[in-house]
Amino acid sequence: MAAKTRILFVDDEPLVLQGFQRLLRNMRSVWDMVFVDSAFKGLEALAEAPFDVVVADMRMPGMDGAEFLNRVMREHPTTIRIVLSGQADSDLLLKVEGAAHQFLSKPCDPEILRSVILAATDIGGRIRSDEVRKVLGGIAHLPVIPAVYQELVVMVEAEATTVEDLGRVVQRDPGMTANILKLVNSAYFGLRQRVSDPSEAVSFLGVETLKSLALVHGIFQQVAGFPTWFNGGHLWRHSLETATVARDIARSEGLGPAVEADCFTGGLLHDVGLLILASGLREDYRQVYETLRADPGDVPEAELRILGVHHGEVGAHVLGLWGLPVSVVESVARHHHPPADAGLCPALVVYAAEFLSSVQGDRKVFGLSREEEVTIPPVLAPWAGRWGRIMEKVQDAGGPS
Repeated sequence: MAAKTRILFVDDEPLVLQGFQRLLRNMRSVWDMVFVDSAFKGLEALAEAPFDVVVADMRMPGMDGAEFLNRVMREHPTTIRIVLSGQADSDLLLKVEGAAHQFLSKPCDPEILRSVILAATDIGGRIRSDEVRKVLGGIAHLPVIPAVYQELVVMVEAEATTVEDLGRVVQRDPGMTANILKLVNSAYFGLRQRVSDPSEAVSFLGVETLKSLALVHGIFQQVAGFPTWFNGGHLWRHSLETATVARDIARSEGLGPAVEADCFTGGLLHDVGLLILASGLREDYRQVYETLRADPGDVPEAELRILGVHHGEVGAHVLGLWGLPVSVVESVARHHHPPADAGLCPALVVYAAEFLSSVQGDRKVFGLSREEEVTIPPVLAPWAGRWGRIMEKVQDAGGPS
């Protein structure tokens, strides 16, 4: 029998805890649930035995949810962290957005809570390496490109700036896009459907909230600490180009605005796992670089051989825990190995865009290159001719717009 998922509920209101116990009674066969009435008792419970998930209230006496979940992130990084927050807790919510994987509004619909926990634990169980899971669990934000960050700072301080202006800046950077989508796609905002369009996400937050996130709460951590051999500038250009080509492919096939947004964001975020691995596992990831220098080959194969996981899986793991749309997460996970029988889905479009925008793929991130004959993968054969013309237009225009 598989081990039960261990879940810790932390709330200072006894009636709330009793309500969870009653409403989640039918999950006792698969969940081992513990209920405590303070953050201090929560830390004691975590010290005694590990938990897969922690669900914590935001407003608690002595130690609030923000301080508690930040402690959990530092001391128990593999634990999935979910925060419960009332609509009046916006300032507190911004303080904890880095430590929490997902946010739920309070009072919380038990069906929403159940579905969020089930989805998060399914994603959380896909990475087997404890070392990699600890690194991924300690990620508060994805890094952003300094030049784009500086542009955003100037814009949020200008009185005439609109949400449309900010949306155009955010959608140019993978880190900014992921960080904003994490917040907007939380159940706290109560949106009826997942948002994948960065500009639409910015419009939900508004100028003042984005200003607070950028200038006060540090959500947009600038790129730092990457090894000298890692070409972050190329990764940014490659990601933006892949996103542009993916959106243009979806548009040319008449897939509709919603799918276009999924394809653009999937393309923009497809290589965030490279950012995470190169910054979080520097020494181990250097072995991947040295392997590719000595024997040029496929980047995911080298990662699997040395780390037991490839960057597509890593990126999808983090974005999935953050509650991004499934189609975007699957595009990130499958951008080197597309589904062969799923039809013209965002994952296949992102795979095609990545292939078209850089035949040598991720190798340029390592400052490496290799001359080779280009072979169109069979899965792309039906569309390669007209999609290739889309790539030619991007190149003729001098890159993505």
